[in-house]
Amino acid sequence: MTVLLIEDEEPALAQLRRFVLQYNPAAQVVGECQQVSEAVDFLRTHPAPDLILSDIELLDGNVFGLFGQVAVSSPVVFITAYDSFLVEAFAQNGIGYVLKPVQYAEFAAALQKFERLRQSFQGPALAALTAAYAAPAPRYKQRLLSKGRTGLSLLDVADVAYIQLRNGIAHAVDGQGRAFPLNESLSQLEAQLDPAAFFRLNRAELVRLGAIERLEPYFNDTLVVHLRGLAVTLTSSTHRTPELRKWVAG
Repeated sequence: MTVLLIEDEEPALAQLRRFVLQYNPAAQVVGECQQVSEAVDFLRTHPAPDLILSDIELLDGNVFGLFGQVAVSSPVVFITAYDSFLVEAFAQNGIGYVLKPVQYAEFAAALQKFERLRQSFQGPALAALTAAYAAPAPRYKQRLLSKGRTGLSLLDVADVAYIQLRNGIAHAVDGQGRAFPLNESLSQLEAQLDPAAFFRLNRAELVRLGAIERLEPYFNDTLVVHLRGLAVTLTSSTHRTPELRKWVAG
């Protein structure tokens, strides 16, 4: 059994590594990633592992952004401190959902489920299952719904310049600087919007590619993002800057 670990906290990563070998001493941990970008690079350049064990909230954003950037054929057991991502998890190759702090019995039960499924799907059935995982094209939001004092407003995502957390609430800001409060969290929006069009700059902001006028180098290897027609500037976090450069360059 080959396993890819996706986890940004070293103690949790070490625990997963230990639990995998405790469950199956012959298992091979073929990769360890702490960011979505690292997982994308790994899956693009390595054979698909038998199983992926993944946290959801990572250093550079929500792991669900992974599925919009690369075809993932491996089943995934999600291991997270949050119980609010069940629907997204099982819509994205999920076969198990284990809450932190992880207990070995729950971890082992998830891997036993994986082995039962793997034994059930052999030969043509396994090929059909793999194809079913990889075949569906991602469907991304085309409109955002905002509830304000005057009622509900519909906002086309093509009109959004950026999305920003304000007092814990995500707001979509259009090209005229008008802000629209949203019900979704920033992580949920990141998973629901096309990753070719929207990028997570930091823990509080997403930006749309078409709204960017230019990028300006800033201190500590960050970039200031200047927006078309808006006096507002956004700033990438240090660990997101390399991926931002790649994303802008296409």
